Amino acid sequence: MKARPNLQNFIYLLGSGLLIQLMGTVYRIWLARKIGAEGLGIFQMAYPIYRLLSSIAAIGLPMALTKWVAEYYTVGDFQSITTLKKWSLRVVTVGSVIAGGALFTTAPFLSHVVFVESRVKLSLMVLTIAIPFSALSATLRGYYQGFSRMAPTAVSELTEQIAEIGFTVLALTFFTAHIPLAGYHYPIIGLTIGELVCFVTLWAYRRVENTPAQSCLPTVELPKIEILNYAWPLLLNQIIVSTGAAAESAIIPRILVGVYHTTAESTQWFGILNGMAAPVAYFPLIFLAPLATVLSPQVSASLKDPRPSFKTKLFRYYSAALIMSLLGMIIIYSQAALLSNTLFHTLQPVYLIRALALGLPFVGLGMLNLTILSAAGHSDKILLLSLWAIGLKTALFFIFVPLLGVSGAAWSITMTQIFIFLSSLTEIQPHLARFSVKIHPKWPLPFRFPTKFR
Repeated sequence: MKARPNLQNFIYLLGSGLLIQLMGTVYRIWLARKIGAEGLGIFQMAYPIYRLLSSIAAIGLPMALTKWVAEYYTVGDFQSITTLKKWSLRVVTVGSVIAGGALFTTAPFLSHVVFVESRVKLSLMVLTIAIPFSALSATLRGYYQGFSRMAPTAVSELTEQIAEIGFTVLALTFFTAHIPLAGYHYPIIGLTIGELVCFVTLWAYRRVENTPAQSCLPTVELPKIEILNYAWPLLLNQIIVSTGAAAESAIIPRILVGVYHTTAESTQWFGILNGMAAPVAYFPLIFLAPLATVLSPQVSASLKDPRPSFKTKLFRYYSAALIMSLLGMIIIYSQAALLSNTLFHTLQPVYLIRALALGLPFVGLGMLNLTILSAAGHSDKILLLSLWAIGLKTALFFIFVPLLGVSGAAWSITMTQIFIFLSSLTEIQPHLARFSVKIHPKWPLPFRFPTKFR
């Protein structure tokens, strides 16, 4: 299995990401007009619960696979890679069955007690089918990325998007007159079909892989305890992040009811925030996510085979992320009205787009910081940062949403992104020192930035 050059991997992910983002943007615009902001709000309530249980099912193994496969691959231990892959798929399969069953069982309770919308029940039940495919797909992606093979990730994401959008558009165009389902249920069914297609695509890559059968080193017992010790903080972190997103879908509409007085109006504004403003404000992340994905196995491999040239690569990663995120912020902030009117035929999301876009540079650079922490084995620090972030964001919601309405939610999100960036920057400083990266000595913490190399 040949190692892919970094630039080629970046192009794979960027090319597929741009196509996916383009299709997704057109799809969301069409979907917003077809099912309305209220329908988008219902979809946004069900989706975080699905992501939460999908993360639980994977128990943090996708990122652990990337780290250990990269390290084994560096020293040529292919036999351990094969053992690790098989064990991980078995564990995730069992976790998926448990998580899917839990969601199906608790869907009535969630729809009537947790959320303000009882109509979310059927959507939650349908998503139980998607959980196994999502978790297993994430595991296979982590496996391939450990080899720095990004083509499977890029192709699977593309086929997933095509299947999801294709079914939803077809169903909302032709099926609604013949099947007694509300329009907002079809995107959920489309998402489930997309996850199935994604898994089939990745499985096809797995069947034709050409990993050498023999190891260049003596066979060693798989360090399952060490892997699980690394994975459980990542799992807990994903649970916290997903729980936070799920809590937002319950907390924000409830607080907004007190501001806008009706459930329908609060659901509509929540849909505008998450379904319209956020996708536009964070669009440039499509350029930044590939950087983080390509960087991860590079950091893991550097732990086994340190190379002086890696510090130059690291500096280039951060420089590229900073330039792209700043340009994105400037363009989106200045053209928010044009973008909103062109995409959604309304100016309601404009202020929300601008409030979220101001946090874009912090989101982009924070992604690289968290990638370094994860690849270097500091999953416990990522967990701690997530705990602080979710607590801060929740507190800010209760402070600012009653005062500013949905704008308070947007500002709370932006302030939390700034906190995550500054905190993660402080945490990665010891690891940056391994690559002789200087932190500017004259700026007080946590405002020190990598500026040059020794």
